[in-house]
Amino acid sequence: MGHVVALLLLGQEGPSPAEQCIGQARQAAARDFLERALELPEIGQIIVATSDAVWAASLRDALGSDRIVFNLDAPGGPFHFGRRLAGLVETYGVQRALYVGGGSVPLLGGGGLAEAIARLREGAVVTNNLHSSDWAVFAPAHAVVGLADRLERDNALAWVLVHDAGFSADVLPRSAATQCDLDTPTDAVIAALHPAAGRHLRQVAQMWAERSRRVRAHLGAAARVLARQGGHVLVAGRIGAATWRDLETRTACWVRVFAEERGMAASGRLVRGEVRSLVGAYLSLVGPAAFFETLASLAEAVFLDTRVLMAQRGNWPPAADRYASDLLCAAEVSDPYWREFTACAAAARVPVLLGGHSLMAGGLLALLETLEAGVHLE
Repeated sequence: MGHVVALLLLGQEGPSPAEQCIGQARQAAARDFLERALELPEIGQIIVATSDAVWAASLRDALGSDRIVFNLDAPGGPFHFGRRLAGLVETYGVQRALYVGGGSVPLLGGGGLAEAIARLREGAVVTNNLHSSDWAVFAPAHAVVGLADRLERDNALAWVLVHDAGFSADVLPRSAATQCDLDTPTDAVIAALHPAAGRHLRQVAQMWAERSRRVRAHLGAAARVLARQGGHVLVAGRIGAATWRDLETRTACWVRVFAEERGMAASGRLVRGEVRSLVGAYLSLVGPAAFFETLASLAEAVFLDTRVLMAQRGNWPPAADRYASDLLCAAEVSDPYWREFTACAAAARVPVLLGGHSLMAGGLLALLETLEAGVHLE
């Protein structure tokens, strides 16, 4: 069927220290992916679409391969994923495509990429998650041209191909390699500790080890709870049945789960202001200090999807605040409410990990695999 063309899309993050942390982690994971992709004969041309001309130039110099083509985003205009992807497919005449977001495959090695490509059939999409894809291999690639306006975000790619273009779906088995995505700094800290992490991601994680020291300390303490028989763990947010099952079967812990608002972004509830959370309502009722004291009375370690709480409250903070909160850097959070929330999380008498949907899925799974591999977390 011919070679697959890899399409890697990665934008720039904002200027705040927390945004730069996740931006550097995604760029490092993207470079790890490119080095793996260059080793695979199944992949022909590699298109890197980015708004960061400096990073593109550094990659060109470092990798020095004529198989990689750099395509810079047009300056000024708003970014639309579907139209950008469709434009690349048309410009380069792509027939069989491997779409990858910059932070979407930090743990997927060459073998996993080769397996995904080998499973591709005409009129099919191979992906990690049909309902919220982080990456996808699909053919014919030109199908996205007529669907561009339906693809506001990349996580709708597989779903739209199946339900609007009649593609068949082939979802790879669930593992940290297929599920882990760098959506937040917490994800990056966890992924960098996994045995399958690439060397560039590990290097970047070491570069900002001081900034992530609170998260690493909480992660180490939470890991000790997960590893201990009879430990008590609380997970709240957009957690699915598969992750809950992993926690129940791969640890000897008691697990308390509050599963809320799965699909809030894809369904449009987030944009329409319709998100409702019982956990978030309790937070609003008692305030951050009492909230974390209650959580500490229920469990010895807490994993919290804060985006559900933010959506419930209705004052969605900017990315700089969200990422600083994930890093437990309260002083860098501009919004007074979320600054207090972050400070209380950092000072809680049990370890608290803050993040988003990816923490509830690939992040927790990567943490479990890391513990099973015997890696000592501190």
